[in-house]
Amino acid sequence: MKTKNATMSDVARLAGVSMKTVSRVFNKEKYVSEDKKKKILEVAEQLNFRPSLQARGLAGSKSYIVGLFVDDPSGDYISKVLRSILNRCESIGCHLVVEVFRERGNEAKLRQVLNSIRFDAVILSAPICDDTVVLNALRASGVPTARIAPGVQADDMVRVSIDEFQAAFEMTEYLIGMGHERIGFVKGDPNHSCSLDRERGYVRAMQTHGLRVKNEMIVPGLFSYASGRQAAELLLALEERPTAVFASNDEMAAGILAVAREKGVRVPDELSIVGFDDDAIAATVSPALTTVRQPVEEMAGAAFDMVMGEDGEGEKILSSSHGFTLCVRDSVADLRVR
Repeated sequence: MKTKNATMSDVARLAGVSMKTVSRVFNKEKYVSEDKKKKILEVAEQLNFRPSLQARGLAGSKSYIVGLFVDDPSGDYISKVLRSILNRCESIGCHLVVEVFRERGNEAKLRQVLNSIRFDAVILSAPICDDTVVLNALRASGVPTARIAPGVQADDMVRVSIDEFQAAFEMTEYLIGMGHERIGFVKGDPNHSCSLDRERGYVRAMQTHGLRVKNEMIVPGLFSYASGRQAAELLLALEERPTAVFASNDEMAAGILAVAREKGVRVPDELSIVGFDDDAIAATVSPALTTVRQPVEEMAGAAFDMVMGEDGEGEKILSSSHGFTLCVRDSVADLRVR
């Protein structure tokens, strides 16, 4: 014989309270005394009662569903974002729905998602955070939205970022300080706004220190290992090749390192290599990569907290800037001692 599952009504009846009070306890709302809260939780435990998302949503104005929109679910960067937001969701009893938008301006899929799921909030990773079709649709639907590392201005949405320009400037300046003058640069994916900021930081640092920026020293990349390998082939084929290469992320830096090894170019003795992000690969390759460490999990957590919460005055906090660190390892040679 099938046993009937306990309902919110059963908990309310046995605890001697209203369904609204039970709802407030499981929705983690205020205004419920500790005695009543304790009694309700004890009865719920006895009945093995677990409120469904649907029941919680019907009992209040929330759906307890948070969306994360990404363009590519693979890679260490998105893993960090996902891990941080999942932890936040678990802590407050929300569910996370991840939607993949591989094409920019995919209005048909966006309409389908927003019509089928009632989100409490949506968090956008790059480059989705700069897709104007997505931004306008979320704005029209009234869904609170947070953007991680955006480039496009949107003053009505939460923004979480680091100073990409300054980070690239300081990494380039570090290489210059180690005696390097012929410094190659591998661009990031042009669909990501951070790619331009990182390139601008490299160029400004070179110019600030009176070093010529040569066009052949700046090569395209797509934030992928394969594009890093392609960039290495171009840079190492130059008649006057660089003594150091700054790749716009760690995956490309690892690709450059692999090609250098295959060609018998010693790293860092003959070629120094640095990256950006401090992904897991940066510490596992040999030699370990000097890179820019950005606090990805901290940024993702801040995006969640800001879009879901309020400050003490009841006002939404819409902007948060985070620091970065130059993580110095073994992939850069000091030319000053030669």
